[in-house]
Amino acid sequence: MTPKLSVLSCALIAAVGFSHGASANQLRDDGASTISPTYTFGNAYNVVGLLPGGIGHQLIVPYYNVQAGNATLINLVNTDTRNGKAVKIRFRGASNSDDVFDFQLYMSPGDVWTANISRGTDGRAVLTSTDKSCTIPQSVSGTAFVTARLNPRLTGDALAAETREGYVEIFNMADVPPFGINLTGAGPAAVGGQGTGPGAAPFGAALATANPLFTATKHVAGVAPCFSTTAGAAALNALQNDPADIGAAYALGLRAPSTGLYANWTVINVPKSGASSGEAIALTVLNEANGAPANGNLVFFPQTGAPAATPDNFTADPALRTTTVGAGGVQDGTGAPFGGTVPLVVASNFDLPDLSTPYYGHLGVNADRPRLQAEVLTRRLATLNVINEYITDPGIGAFTDWVFSMPTRRYSVALDYRPAAPAPFVRAFTRFQGRDYFNATNTTVNGGQLCVNTAGLTYYDREETTQVGNNFVISPNPPAAGFRLCGEVSVLTFNAPSGQSVLGGEIARTDFGTGTIRDGWANVSTPGLNTGVGNFPLELGNVNPPGGHGLPIIGKAFTRAGNGSVSANFGASWEHRYTRPGN
Repeated sequence: MTPKLSVLSCALIAAVGFSHGASANQLRDDGASTISPTYTFGNAYNVVGLLPGGIGHQLIVPYYNVQAGNATLINLVNTDTRNGKAVKIRFRGASNSDDVFDFQLYMSPGDVWTANISRGTDGRAVLTSTDKSCTIPQSVSGTAFVTARLNPRLTGDALAAETREGYVEIFNMADVPPFGINLTGAGPAAVGGQGTGPGAAPFGAALATANPLFTATKHVAGVAPCFSTTAGAAALNALQNDPADIGAAYALGLRAPSTGLYANWTVINVPKSGASSGEAIALTVLNEANGAPANGNLVFFPQTGAPAATPDNFTADPALRTTTVGAGGVQDGTGAPFGGTVPLVVASNFDLPDLSTPYYGHLGVNADRPRLQAEVLTRRLATLNVINEYITDPGIGAFTDWVFSMPTRRYSVALDYRPAAPAPFVRAFTRFQGRDYFNATNTTVNGGQLCVNTAGLTYYDREETTQVGNNFVISPNPPAAGFRLCGEVSVLTFNAPSGQSVLGGEIARTDFGTGTIRDGWANVSTPGLNTGVGNFPLELGNVNPPGGHGLPIIGKAFTRAGNGSVSANFGASWEHRYTRPGN
């Protein structure tokens, strides 16, 4: 399998060094036109940050919902006005992060792609789009989400419902530059005056000739030609091939991915005249020397069902990794390693890339590197406390929902859906090198969903008062009994009468009552685990922070209120606030 150049997504920022190792589907681009050709290795601790609503290489849309009359609108923007983007879009279900829909999108420079996800006639989510950008397969609009990777014990609407809520991963697999790329190391002069001598250009340099893939995917009078021309069809059909090296990737018209993507999302309910919106989390690879956006690894995998070669090198997903024995291997729910080499699910090319596919060059190509990247991302998202406001004043018909999304949980734990698996299902865990965040001590199975323990929720009203002296008299209720966050995307609804809520979540929802304290703020304690499992000092250190490692959570609070005098609804949303553990 071909090595691919890796990038981090639009929620975290990683400034790290690149190495020169390559293997199919994770390619290091050392070509002459690489934007940032030199890097020095640095400690990833100090160069990865969280970037809600930012611009980056990869994006995480923390929630989509088509329940209870909802539809979800997604706008994806390419702010790069020079290069096209080869983008992978994957929808994952709310219960256990199972893949329910994925495809490739080819964006022009400065392009905007829009789509609507709604409930279809058979109960499954359906994506529709009138956008003119190229996709592989050729048409994804009107296609229902897929249930093949979901729990086979479910049938009928219970199975369809698992497609109706979840989250979205968006990856810039590669740039599509306007000019062809020199594959021989000699030839016509390169664009921009590059070259090693009269009439010569180095391998990887941009040429003065057009890139056929760029031509096929670049809008002309508002429409990309895509498969409508012979040359365009040839360029796009060639993407069924898995590039064996960087030269083969160049020949397909692909280049190392630079930054430039951002996305917004809106859950809209026309019958209820309500809408809730948010911004994708962005991950960006940065040049450690100057903090500028850098190129990631080229992580192009064909959109085919062919078995993926050596998936252990490209994913930390315990369902896709082989069940090898030993430290770092896949374990069952008791903590014991599985024997043998058969994964829970045989990975196909379309399963890749994912958030654990090594996107920055230092990570190289071997079975340890996906686990390392997954741990880096998980550590950056980990929080000890999730804090936000809630408003449920019945006088204004107010409701509040909180969304908790854990987009890196899948790279620690998955369920075994195979027919021979016992009930409750055996949980498969991938061990990290420095810290574990999920294992058999804090993860359970309930109703076919993975659940993780919290340390409870404390809530406060708006009237914190000060007595005489320096002692505060605080008016919270006692801490609520510890509750579990079930599902990868969990919705917490405050004081919902008759099951009403802002988002209408159904897959993994908890209704929580705050008694007479109808408005205020709350704190969900998420200490997670506090155990080290190994030593990887170069990247992650080996220190257990006081108070636990935390849990990798992103999300927002959504509030809706009404004004009966004008028959209007009003909405607001606020990013969660977090207390991060020390590194």
